[in-house]
Amino acid sequence: MNERTVSSDTLIGQATTDKRFAPKFGAVPEPAAQPPPQAPATTLPRPEQIPPPADRDPLWFSPLFVLAPARSNSTVAATMIGMHPELYGFPELALFRRDTVAQLMVDPPGWRGAPAKLRVSGMLRSIAQLHDGEQTDRTVADALVWLQGRRTWRVEMVLDHLLGCVAPRIGVEKSPETSSRDNYLARATAAYPRARFLHLTRHPLSTVESMHRSWHQLGYWEIEPETFHNFCLGVWFFQHQRIHRLLEALPPDRGMQVRSEDMLNTPQDVLPRICKWLGVDVGQEAIDAMCHPERSTHAGLGPSGAVGGGDSGFLRDPVMHTTPLPDSLDLPPEWLVDPWLLVAAMDLAHQLGYGPEPDRGTTLKV
Repeated sequence: MNERTVSSDTLIGQATTDKRFAPKFGAVPEPAAQPPPQAPATTLPRPEQIPPPADRDPLWFSPLFVLAPARSNSTVAATMIGMHPELYGFPELALFRRDTVAQLMVDPPGWRGAPAKLRVSGMLRSIAQLHDGEQTDRTVADALVWLQGRRTWRVEMVLDHLLGCVAPRIGVEKSPETSSRDNYLARATAAYPRARFLHLTRHPLSTVESMHRSWHQLGYWEIEPETFHNFCLGVWFFQHQRIHRLLEALPPDRGMQVRSEDMLNTPQDVLPRICKWLGVDVGQEAIDAMCHPERSTHAGLGPSGAVGGGDSGFLRDPVMHTTPLPDSLDLPPEWLVDPWLLVAAMDLAHQLGYGPEPDRGTTLKV
């Protein structure tokens, strides 16, 4: 970082006196409390509980985790990577937000965010596809019974099972939640000491605009409308900072950064570099397959019992599109942004290859 760099500790410790910036930064805040939801009625029999596997070896698998905040073109990018013949792209599994399967299956007390049923859709779709070869209401219902029978399993044991199903292909997983909190990311890195991490970035202006457009009417957070752009920029900054610090601590063969705009706009240049880093085939046939994310078994919204598992815009139209790359880091004057956050976010944006410096030719970190 250069001399203008402002650390997260500085930002938190030197908070502005403007009361409008009361929401804390550092992670996407947990939604405000509301009365606990009623448990849904079910006619399914309680499944037999399957004990966790014994003697799990954390070194057995080395998946690829694509790390990025939400609204980073990450669904299409991860799907493209997962279309390589030696790889397998999962939908969003959202596993590492909790320790056990039982915790994944229920909404925490006072939760106002997306319901647990929606947040496990990608996992149910994966189980249905890998167990039964298709994603239908019936196979998703069977997947739910399978998952409920493993409520005592730690979340990495479920991922181990899925990785075993696709072996010898390398599993590719991306869930924006994984890097949204320090403990979520620590859970993933501890579970897979040989995992590789692709840091996927997007210009802060484009990301904040997309976040604001998608989130500002959801009502998940108690944030004043006039400071919602500030909230979104905080999500962009702290999540990318968390991922950036992880990659700085990893050897080059385990961490790589790429701009999502480069992957979508010049895939024939970027995808071979990713393949070389992963040690998989860099031939034209493999690269061409990666340019057709719409052919993924998980492209599309999914059956009624498990809708989702990624960005809904991509799932409705799962083809690769080019994406704009703003020339400037100047934010619209009408955005009300904490000055400390603005300085730190622009510094990090420069480090990630946005703006007039550093040289835009350096887009990949290997």
